Amino acid sequence: MVSEIIEEFTNWTYFNGIGSFILLVVASWFVGEGGEILGNKYDASIIGGLVIAWLNTAPEAIFFVTSLHSNNPRFAIGAVCGSTIVVCTVALGACLWIGTRARISNTITLQKSVKQQCTILFFSVLIPLSIAIFGFNIISCLIGIFSYIWFLWYSISKPTNKDNDYSSKKEEHGGHLEVGFEELQIKNEIEEEEEEEEEEEEEESVTKGIIYLLIGGFLIIAFSSPFINSVVLIASELHINPILLAFFLAPIASEAPEILESISLSRKGHHKSINVAFSNLIGGTITKTTLLMGILCYYGMNRLYVWESPNYTVSLLILGICSGCAGFIGFGFQKQKKQHGMFLFFLFALSGIIQYLLNSGEPLNASHLTAYI
Repeated sequence: MVSEIIEEFTNWTYFNGIGSFILLVVASWFVGEGGEILGNKYDASIIGGLVIAWLNTAPEAIFFVTSLHSNNPRFAIGAVCGSTIVVCTVALGACLWIGTRARISNTITLQKSVKQQCTILFFSVLIPLSIAIFGFNIISCLIGIFSYIWFLWYSISKPTNKDNDYSSKKEEHGGHLEVGFEELQIKNEIEEEEEEEEEEEEEESVTKGIIYLLIGGFLIIAFSSPFINSVVLIASELHINPILLAFFLAPIASEAPEILESISLSRKGHHKSINVAFSNLIGGTITKTTLLMGILCYYGMNRLYVWESPNYTVSLLILGICSGCAGFIGFGFQKQKKQHGMFLFFLFALSGIIQYLLNSGEPLNASHLTAYI
């Protein structure tokens, strides 16, 4: 009788996981299409870096706070570090790899506003790095929270740059164009590209884009938790190493919508949709390197959590390095190529090996599971 109940529960867990994953794929399609529609009409850094990024980050932020509130700082740190690294390496690498291969030039040129986001991400890694060095402290807490508030204010209040596409196109030509006929020719070329995309998309309305985002956001919020829970239960049932669970499997599960959206937006090869995808991943990472780091410090000091070295230190150092590399690739290169995506994939593999060697052989207990379930 007991074995039948266990078997039925196991079957339901697998069914729940597969069903939730399928619905997350559907959600990623809705968010991808809605993001592309709105991205063609508004600043990619607003649509991708704020709207879509928060749709993806909100469920994970709730899990993160729940873990800290239930006295599971180890699982919270492992999960936030793992999810950040997955976004900065796997998701961003997929965006670069697929996006460049879908374009004739085999390169991507980011809009000025997206490059600015990458610069903000690059400098924001000082927050997790300071926590790695000094542990939980009030200064990092305040800097993290206020940095995120400033990022929101800056993103919303900055004037919309109507020449974003023109600036990107100018960079493709080496940035040496002089004012005159050649600049006018490039602007005309951009306008022709936009007209072709508009004909292909049949000039979809803003309302349709908003509806798509709302449907996708609802599906993400509703089915992210069942999917993550199923992954955690299946992993524990199969006796998978806890580090693979806390640092890889659970984060990959929680970041599945972002990975799928980056693929959905990048595969068409459109300049604006790729910028929306890139901005989505960068904006979500900024949330983790600022706001979530500030919340981590707050709980660490308030609950008097013990700083576990070298586990916490190494995890946050790897988070900072991967985030910094992602930001530097965005603003440090005139054009982004598929080789940059391959480098990020390599960085993910290297960070995984380091984490596995550092934390392997530790038991998985019920308190670890309750952080996500």
